[in-house]
Amino acid sequence: MAILIVHPDRKTQRIVQRILGVTGYRIEVADDLEQGIRLLQHISPRLVVVDGSALTSPFAAPFFAAVRAKRAEACMMLLGANTLEQIPHILELGAITNLLVHPMPVLAEELTITAHKLVRNDLFGAEKYLLWGTQLHEIDITRSTQRPKIVADLSEAVRARGQSARVASMAMLVADELISNAVHNAPCDADGNHYRSEVARDTDLELDARHQVRLRWGCDARYVAIEVNDHFGSLDRNTILRSLAKQDVREAGGGAGMGVALSYRSCDHLVFNLAPGKRTEIIALIDVRYSPSERIPASSFNVFVESST
Repeated sequence: MAILIVHPDRKTQRIVQRILGVTGYRIEVADDLEQGIRLLQHISPRLVVVDGSALTSPFAAPFFAAVRAKRAEACMMLLGANTLEQIPHILELGAITNLLVHPMPVLAEELTITAHKLVRNDLFGAEKYLLWGTQLHEIDITRSTQRPKIVADLSEAVRARGQSARVASMAMLVADELISNAVHNAPCDADGNHYRSEVARDTDLELDARHQVRLRWGCDARYVAIEVNDHFGSLDRNTILRSLAKQDVREAGGGAGMGVALSYRSCDHLVFNLAPGKRTEIIALIDVRYSPSERIPASSFNVFVESST
């Protein structure tokens, strides 16, 4: 098993190779997509890491078709200008389920965690994104009407830890959207009907063990991490990618799509961990190290699907 890196700059190749070397996998390197296509004829990589400049290559379509044929996970590093405008095009390719937009040293953090989760098939838990020893607070939501108080309490707790009103507001918005999605859009019957998606969000619903939603959150002075879990696992990769691709959240439509799109635009990194038919976990990371003026006008994302093998 191998990891394939495609990047035109030799220095960047070496940096990424060192970062991914911690996985223990063999690292293959290509200078461009044409060379990458030739390599894919002989290897079956678990992960393919590609520079965003490859989008302009005439070999982009056949390369990503080859990636899909190999059932490899594609991760794109989008480090140049105009990142926000390129994201819809990236998602239209259909092969890229991991997009990392931040420069070093954040890139090293994101890339290392992404690679480890993929090669180990160990997906769940916000702990992977926080410093060792960071306390995670946990609450099980047993009634739908608990949501307003829970998100308000979260905002106050974030402020009490010295974070700005902007960070607290972002945390509140993301938690509200993700909890609402988990309560109303995740539940589905055996035929795939989402029987609570049209229920008014202010309706008081008692949530039994299957319908309960778990919120976990923590802060390590790098990120505020917000994790929301449901027990249905009905959110799928295609719905996520379609929602993330929308430039305007109103284009994402109702249901889970709008909540996903709005959450993505309200944090710095959005992670989807999917166990189809069993569990969906969404982790939103708000980077608290940078001021609003220093924030990159785009967000990283990962869509992980648990493998049965």
